[in-house]
Amino acid sequence: MKTEIIKIDYLCTGQSAIVVASEKIKSGGLVAFPTETVYGLGADALNAVACAKIFQAKNRPLADPLIVHIEDKQDLLRLSNEVYKITLDLVDAFWPGPLTLVLKKSQNIPLIVTAGLETVAVRMPDHPVALSLIKESQTPIAAPSANLFGRPSPTTAQHVYDDLNGRVDLILDAGKTSIGVESTILDLTQTPFRILRPGGVSLESLRTIVSDIEPYEGNKILSPGMFKSHYSPQAKLILIDGNGEVQVDRVRELAADFHLQGYQFGIMAKEENVEKYNDFKVKNLGAGENLTECAANLFSVLREFDREGVSVILAEGVKEEGVGVAIMDRLRRAQGIKRKYV
Repeated sequence: MKTEIIKIDYLCTGQSAIVVASEKIKSGGLVAFPTETVYGLGADALNAVACAKIFQAKNRPLADPLIVHIEDKQDLLRLSNEVYKITLDLVDAFWPGPLTLVLKKSQNIPLIVTAGLETVAVRMPDHPVALSLIKESQTPIAAPSANLFGRPSPTTAQHVYDDLNGRVDLILDAGKTSIGVESTILDLTQTPFRILRPGGVSLESLRTIVSDIEPYEGNKILSPGMFKSHYSPQAKLILIDGNGEVQVDRVRELAADFHLQGYQFGIMAKEENVEKYNDFKVKNLGAGENLTECAANLFSVLREFDREGVSVILAEGVKEEGVGVAIMDRLRRAQGIKRKYV
């Protein structure tokens, strides 16, 4: 398979690319497209054969469900028979945007999309290209991140091409995504409601609409992004929690040890600490007080280190508040550790 890349501007002023991409979706093909979070790998969510191609292209376990993307909240009624007022309150507050809602599935959704579960994960992306593609395709689009399974998620079309060239039909290139980490996943099928994956919408924001929300602490796979080991670079990642000089001293101590042992390693540091590691290979994650910037840069920095062939990445942790909770979740999973995050 030859993978085609078509550049498209953010506002979709030229619709020809969308028409081409929608024809691929309608014919059962795979299209990678940008959202506000990361690039997604899309197929017709109502076509089981097309959705099976997603798992094959990504080497994704069949036990890992897919998120279904829609462009009109009325489409919820096609996907779930249990849409209540609280669901619509959350939709009105956060859609389009980086919030995925887990609902009881309707019979319209193939079981391969839900990994055999009786629930379906749904969201409305906040990106003109994604919304235009769904509308033109005239079907909900199932779309996990457009990368090989377990790798850092793609925030540029080049990241998608690096992982999936020859595995997908088409990549729509609209530049870098804005948020950089995946959507928050909120399970509405049990009370209290449960956050299955932290992401672009914070717990604090969700609690302005629904006060009774708790983290999920079990080990069962109930939605995408719940595997213990996930979002991992090729290098071994070591996360150094904390802030301030204690964190810096620990990073420098580890760096000195790896240097003496002859390892090729890199340091992912907050902007204010970059100059403290000038005698080592260091990359800027973003200002520690600007967690939005850190989230946008996270996966790109991890992929840059992989391209440079380092075998170890020493990663400074960030404050666990707002989107910082999602950043730390991704870093812990990147080193194979799942931890309570609320």
